[in-house]
Formats: sequence, C-alpha cells, structure tokens
Amino acid sequence: MELPDSIYKQALDNALDMIMITKANFDDVGNSPIVYINKAFCQTMEYTQEEIIGQSPRIFQGEKTAMEARDKIRNALNNLQPVQTEILNYTKTGRECWLELSIVPLVNEHQEVTHYLSIERDLSEKKAIEQKLYRDATIDSLSQLSNRQHFMTLSEQELHKSRRYKTKSCVLMMDIDHFKRVNDQYGHQIGDEVIRDTGQIIQSSSRDADICGRIGGEEFAAFLPETSTEEAQNVAERIRKSMEEHSWSHYGIQGNITLSIGLSEFRADDTFEILIKRADDALYQAKSSGRNRTVTNNP
Repeated sequence: MELPDSIYKQALDNALDMIMITKANFDDVGNSPIVYINKAFCQTMEYTQEEIIGQSPRIFQGEKTAMEARDKIRNALNNLQPVQTEILNYTKTGRECWLELSIVPLVNEHQEVTHYLSIERDLSEKKAIEQKLYRDATIDSLSQLSNRQHFMTLSEQELHKSRRYKTKSCVLMMDIDHFKRVNDQYGHQIGDEVIRDTGQIIQSSSRDADICGRIGGEEFAAFLPETSTEEAQNVAERIRKSMEEHSWSHYGIQGNITLSIGLSEFRADDTFEILIKRADDALYQAKSSGRNRTVTNNP
C-alpha cells in the first residue's frame, strides 16, 4: 500500500534528525536554494523556516568552516554522487555547531537530479567532549601551555622539518628565578598563580609559530621554528623583559619576579635531546651568573 504524501511530510517534519532539501543549481552547486527544512533543523540552527527558505546553505558557514569539507561536498554534488562528512557551521546567533551530514541527490521520473536531500545530526556535544579530552591530554592545566609530552612531540616534528629543509631553529629553556622563595613566603596557591601568569607572559611574548610548553615545576621551554640565533635572542629578551616588568602586587607580592633563559640553535647533526641539553646548560649558566638574563650556548 502506497503511503499518502501527507504521511511523508509528517515523517520529514517530525524527524529527530535535521533535514534540509535544496533545489539543484548546476551552475554553482554550493549555492543551491533551500526549499525545505524540518522542525529539528530550525531548533538547532535557531532560524525560522521563513528566514531560511530561498537562502543558500552558505548562510550557515563562517570563518572556521573548513574549506576541505566544503570542497568534498561540492565535488560530490558536481559528480551527482552522495557524500558524508563532518562540518563546522554556525547558528543564527553565531554559535559554533558541528554537524555530521549526509547528502544524496534526488531524481525525477526521468532520472534527472533535481534536488539534494541533506540529513544532519548535531555533533557539538560530542566534539566538546573530544576537545576537552584532547586538552586534558596535551595542555598543562596551570600555565595553559603545552604539557611536557605534547611540547616534545610538537617540537620534534618541527625539528624534523628543520633537518629536512635545512632551516634554522632554536630552543629556549626558561626557569623562574627564586621560585621556591615565592612558595615559601606566599604559599603554594600564590605560587600556582605565578605559574599561570608566567605561562600567559611567555605565550603573549612569543610568536604564533612558536611552540611553548611547561616542562615541569617552574621550568618552561619554547621551540622557535625557522629562527636564527639573533631572532631567538630577540624573542627571549622580549619574554624576559615582559616578565621583569610584570606587576604581581594583586597577589600581594612585592617586587619583581624574573626569568633566566638558556638558548641554543639547532645544528644538522643534533638530536632533540642534544639540543635541549645544550639549551639547559645555557640556562644553568644564566642562573649561576646572576639570573634574570639570557645566555646562548651554540656549538
């Protein structure tokens, strides 16, 4: 027995998954006009039907919507093929919304593609959990920099590129001067705040490409890809001066807290361990020669 059209429409309207139908636009498949959305779609994307009908799915895209996902969809539709992917879209209020979507072409009685059916499922909660797990595994909770393991992993990847493309790279090893005195005088809770602020100072004083991490305790590190010794010294001094000039009075700390920094430049036959050891030796020299300074140790 064939179901009446009203039953099909009820099924679409009341489906728990988000459903959208677009009219095929072969001149620009990514700009196909929307002709139908169901209630679940409106609820998730925070639009009314009247606001969406006639619009293009591009209305949901934004600055973080990956071009790779867009291209995958566009290529499949141009070839009249179904496609399944995950994509980051945006609701009417600008909220990021991760979606798992499946798109299939719909044909008429002549087997000509006339529309596309998109069935979508909100993955935002799942993605939030995944991102939290990733952060917990890779980010130091106090400094908000990479933890030791993640720093080592990312730095070794960049070191491999330096070796392969014969580019310069540098490592900074950094240590908070007299940190034990801070803990003893002001308590471990204030000491934690000092760690947190130091992480922010290092991150904000570094460049976007630099990899910054907390190695442990009061010790930090930064890997500076495609960077000469002279450029690395400039970064190191910017970090050191920012730390020296930072005010700690809101924690009840009087005076300055400073950083000692050791620097070394990568050489072609260096392992990562050798590079770190050389920078660590330079850090020791900085500490033993008066602290609050940068010392360079190149072979």
